[in-house]
Formats: sequence, structure tokens, C-alpha cells
Amino acid sequence: MSTTGTGSGSSVKQQVKTLLQQRGFEELLELCQRDRRFWSALRQCLYEADENLSWPAIEAVAELMKRWWQAGQREQVREYIRSLLWQLNDESGGIGWNAPQTIAEVVVAIPQLLDPYSSMMIARTIDEPALIKSGLWGIGRLGTRIREAVAFFQDKVLEVLDSDDPETLGLAAWAMGEVGFAPALPSLEKLCDRAEPVRLYVDGGFQEKPLGRWAREAIKKSII
Repeated sequence: MSTTGTGSGSSVKQQVKTLLQQRGFEELLELCQRDRRFWSALRQCLYEADENLSWPAIEAVAELMKRWWQAGQREQVREYIRSLLWQLNDESGGIGWNAPQTIAEVVVAIPQLLDPYSSMMIARTIDEPALIKSGLWGIGRLGTRIREAVAFFQDKVLEVLDSDDPETLGLAAWAMGEVGFAPALPSLEKLCDRAEPVRLYVDGGFQEKPLGRWAREAIKKSII
């Protein structure tokens, strides 16, 4: 039975939030396809401070883009990705906090978009302190698909592993492991004894591990 409806009396935004919290993606996507107000509210949830809303929103947006793509609305999908990339420009007037993650999730859902959007996502985040964590998550989510792109940005990527921030290091370690990026091994080995807890969103949920464990797991994946 549907838990929401356009005539339920609750606001569209609240309906979207409720469905995201319940991971009721099927119903949410049907609403988005019928009524643009729901699509607008879903986009707004990408930038919620509450990660229990923003992460499911990223996943829901990617699934909606996949449906559009399969329905032949391919230029609309590309236009949306370009709008996300625009948010990563200084000229946009704001910071697209979760735009890199959303781009990565959409590319995973629609592999035909890997080139050029994955490389563009890396290029626009790897030098930006405010976006580096988002970019690292995007790199990790795309994994081995973008090993060549990561190699192209190798020097800048490896510089990130000199960070003093445990969360940045944890994200970088996880990302390098997912990519299977052997050049990162010396930097990862230096992190193996670090005990700071790092909490990351992986495989649809949050996982918290000591930084050293993230590094050790990445090393196992990076030895090719």
C-alpha cells in the first residue's frame, strides 16, 4: 500500500523525505515522473545536512536518471549532469557539496556516461579543498572503471594522501583500494597503524573503522 500521495495533505517535500528515510525509491520515482514538484524536492534533498536524507537522495536521483535514459530522454540526463558540473565551478556562486557523489552514482547507473563525465568530476574536485572529500568518494564509487583517469591525475591524487585529516585519509585509502591503484601503496602503508575512527558511506550504509584498517583493506585490493 502506498504510504504517501499528492492528496495526503502533507507537503511534497515531507513526502519525499519520508520516502527517502524508508528507502521507498519505487514509489518516490513514480511520483517524480508524474509530478515535477517531487523531482524538485528530491533535488533539494541532495543538499540536506542530514546524511540519512542526502545519501538516499543521491541513489534515488541516479535511479531516476537511469529511467530517463532508458526511456530515451538522454539529452535531459546529460543536461542534468552538466548542471551538477556547473555547481563545481567558481562561477556558479555556490558549492555543489554532493554533486560529485551524484555524478559518480549516475555514471555507475549509466556506464555510457563514463567518458567524459568521470574525468571531469575528478578534474573539478581534486584541487578544491571544499570538494576533495566528495571527489574522493566519487572516485571510490566508480572504482576500477576510472583507473586510467586516476592515473592521469596521479600526482594530485597522491598529494591527498599527505593530508592531516583522518576522514580525508580514510576516504582516499578506501578510494584507492576500490580503484586498485598500486601507485598509492607506499602512502597507504604509512597509514596502517593509525587508530582514528573514520566513518564512510559504503554499499548503501555507514561503516566505521580505524583509519589503519581502511588502509590495510585498500592495500589488499591494490596489489594487482
